[in-house]
Amino acid sequence: MKIGSVAWGWTPVPEDMPEGDSLLRIADKIKAIGFEIVDYLSDYNSLDQFFTDEKSKEIGEYSRNIGLEVGGLVFQSDIWNQTDESIKQKQLDYFRKCAQAAKCMGASAVSCIIPGPYGAKPNYTPSPSDKKALNLPSDYNWDKDFDNYISQMTKACDIAKEYGLKIALECFPGSLCSTPHAMLKTLECVNRSNIGIQLDTAHLMNQRIDIETAIFMLGGTRIFNVHAKDSDGMTRANLACGTGLVDYSAVLRALKNIGYNGNISIEVEFTANPGRYMRQAYNHLRECMAGIY
Repeated sequence: MKIGSVAWGWTPVPEDMPEGDSLLRIADKIKAIGFEIVDYLSDYNSLDQFFTDEKSKEIGEYSRNIGLEVGGLVFQSDIWNQTDESIKQKQLDYFRKCAQAAKCMGASAVSCIIPGPYGAKPNYTPSPSDKKALNLPSDYNWDKDFDNYISQMTKACDIAKEYGLKIALECFPGSLCSTPHAMLKTLECVNRSNIGIQLDTAHLMNQRIDIETAIFMLGGTRIFNVHAKDSDGMTRANLACGTGLVDYSAVLRALKNIGYNGNISIEVEFTANPGRYMRQAYNHLRECMAGIY
């Protein structure tokens, strides 16, 4: 199992627009720690302004030349259950742009973010005393919303197949696909061989879902990638592996037991000292793999 680092964890804000050789310099930092894999991130703006075919090829070739495999490219847009047909088509058009960039990079997968219920207006605030609600519209229809999302993801899978790519679904808490049961239902309904799950340890921990059980439920062929970040159960959960509640020795053991042979990417974000925490997380995972923990 190879350990990777996400490039967006090295920027002050994950969605910061890359420019010039910024991603190449990040790749150098990732390689210097000892990582073997790098994952990159895109959104509508960067797909328009940065990720040309030439730039994407340059990033992929540079990464490989310094000894880094390009694992995947994130498509940072979660509007898969929009009802406006023009917006739905725009989403698919930009997904195709992302697939083209991923192919030019030599990535094997595009990671997609799953939306929450359509029409929700969450009132989440930092205060622990405030009540939280999604504030769904009175005419909200779960079946219709889920079917719309499945239809769009099916179309995305067909586009990805044209480029020889897989789709890995990152299932945030509160999304239409946040639990292992919903993940399995999504994969069943989309019914394409090139779609799987990007398992995120902190997302499951924050929902009080046992990570080992989720791994065994999904199995070795349905998990395409693993995001490793820790959680103390209270914060946003972008902690370095080993500093929170996730037992990574147990996680790695479960992945081995199901025959998982993919990558595990460390995703530590929103820190002023990414090098420190990326290295800390990397060392912890290596020690877990070695049986020290």
